[in-house]
Amino acid sequence: MPLNPLVTAIVSSIVNSIGEEMMNPTPQAPTMGIVRALPEEARVGEMLPPWQGQVQIDGKTYLLSPGAQIRNELNMIVLPSMVQAPVKVRYQTDIAGAVHRVWILSDAEVALPESR
Repeated sequence: MPLNPLVTAIVSSIVNSIGEEMMNPTPQAPTMGIVRALPEEARVGEMLPPWQGQVQIDGKTYLLSPGAQIRNELNMIVLPSMVQAPVKVRYQTDIAGAVHRVWILSDAEVALPESR
């Protein structure tokens, strides 16, 4: 039995819409207003894009720890290669001095007194 062309068109449209949404997701929360509860001991700095397992924060070069996590303004873990410009961050180092956790700050977090 041949498929109804109308049903085929509707299904195709739905599948294409889902595919486009997966390729270009829209943020669920505005980056301007997000303020996370970050560890008090996390230091503040400006981070340049990571390169070959290293990162430069405020002119000092650090290694990235093997399990390093970089979180964006929406608190999602991102790959180091996704950081393409200098960004204001809070970060922690591990016992060996390698950068272990990084939080890229939202505009609202940058405005907080402890982020200056």
